Amino acid sequence: IAMALALEPSLIIADEPTTALDVTVQAQVMDLLAELQRELNMGLILITHDLGVVADVADKIAVMYAGRIVEQAPVHDIYKAPAHPYTKGLLESIPRLDQKGRELYAIKGLPPNLMHIPPGCAFNPRCPMARDICRSEVPPLFDVAPDRQSACFFWKETLDG
Repeated sequence: IAMALALEPSLIIADEPTTALDVTVQAQVMDLLAELQRELNMGLILITHDLGVVADVADKIAVMYAGRIVEQAPVHDIYKAPAHPYTKGLLESIPRLDQKGRELYAIKGLPPNLMHIPPGCAFNPRCPMARDICRSEVPPLFDVAPDRQSACFFWKETLDG
C-alpha cells in the first residue's frame, strides 16, 4: 500500500488486498484503504470475491461472472435486493450472525472453463432460474433502475424473489 501511494496516484486498483488475511487484519486493511481514499481524495477500484468486505468501502459494485459484468449498482441496492441470480447466490453464501448454526448456502455446480464458456448466459448451467432463452442468448445489460443494470432475462423475478 505504501509503494502504491508513493507517487500520489488519483486512483488505486487493489486486487484481492485481503485474501488470506484473518478477519481482524482484513478490517484494518479495509479501514486503511477507506481512510486513504477520503484523505487523499483518490478513487479506489477494489477487486474481490468477498462481498462481505466491500460493504463499508464501496459506492458502486460491479459483479462479474466468467469475465463479464452481470450486475452493477450502488452498493446498498445490491445488498438490499440483488437483480441477478449469481449476485443473489454470492450474498446468500456470506456467513451471518443471525443465521448461526444453519448450513451455508453454496452455488450449485462448478464455474465454467473460460476456454469453453457455455452458449447463452455463462451462468445458465448453475442458475436456478435458467430457461431455454438463457441457454441460447447472451443477455444484454438491462436497465433495472437509474444507475443500475442486470444481465439477466429474469431480473424482475430475481428482484421480487
